[in-house]
Amino acid sequence: MGNRNSLKRVLTIQSHVTYGYVGNSAAVFSLQRLGIEAMPLHTVQFSNHTGYELFTGDIFSAEHLRSVVSGLEQNHILERIDAVLTGYLGSTETGDVVAEIVAKIRAKNPELLYLCDPVMGDKEDDCGLFVHESIPPLMRDSMLSIANIITPNHFEFELVCNQKVTTIAEAYQASKALFNTHETLSTIVITSFNSTESDAFVTLLFSRDGQKLRVETPRLERFPMPSGMGDTFSALYLGHILQGKTPEYALSYTTSTLYAFVNDSDDGQRDLSMIREQAQIISPKVLFTATELEI
Repeated sequence: MGNRNSLKRVLTIQSHVTYGYVGNSAAVFSLQRLGIEAMPLHTVQFSNHTGYELFTGDIFSAEHLRSVVSGLEQNHILERIDAVLTGYLGSTETGDVVAEIVAKIRAKNPELLYLCDPVMGDKEDDCGLFVHESIPPLMRDSMLSIANIITPNHFEFELVCNQKVTTIAEAYQASKALFNTHETLSTIVITSFNSTESDAFVTLLFSRDGQKLRVETPRLERFPMPSGMGDTFSALYLGHILQGKTPEYALSYTTSTLYAFVNDSDDGQRDLSMIREQAQIISPKVLFTATELEI
């Protein structure tokens, strides 16, 4: 029988939908399937994700979030949290609350790991920026200064770097600049990296200690791509790391799981088939290996 105290806990602060798998609806199940105790703090409660013709529900206030965390603090639960995970931040006010929460938990657990998925937009579906114009500066100036790991896509990476990045070498140099300006930042994972150097779907990882990894998967054409891929990626990567896996392992398995999810989806499918394909989280059908970059 395993040690009950070894169970890792993640406070995941994201949106929630009743139907589909985005935000916490994707992250919680992904973490639980890996054996991680997921503690969801919902920033919104919607009927479904916003890619549908309509959605209903409510956005929770900053005071609501503070109230929930206050209850956790009074019950001495904050100090038992190993990591914080965040994704879409609908407002700068929500970002400010997240920063407060991270600081509060770090005061009780200095080893806290914070993964920030800086959700802001995507160039893959030509949607561009889909958050308020105040969010990119919030990510650059506030969230990156307290994050340990970030998982932007190519478009979001350019936003946090505040520069155009077209090659892997440029991505590496831009990552080094981020490490120089954000002392807590230890790992940058760039998903959906579009490069003329490869026709494949490329994911990159750069670490403060000099590790440089890439994973390539065949490019899949789906329109639209299922929503929740980034939310699932960040949760799975964090889960593997919390379980003591190496960055190579975490990157390989997470990328392979997402490839399997999309490969097994139908064109026009708006949501990931997470329950049907949940075995892919533990054992992807095809494992794409992370390799060291020569830069």
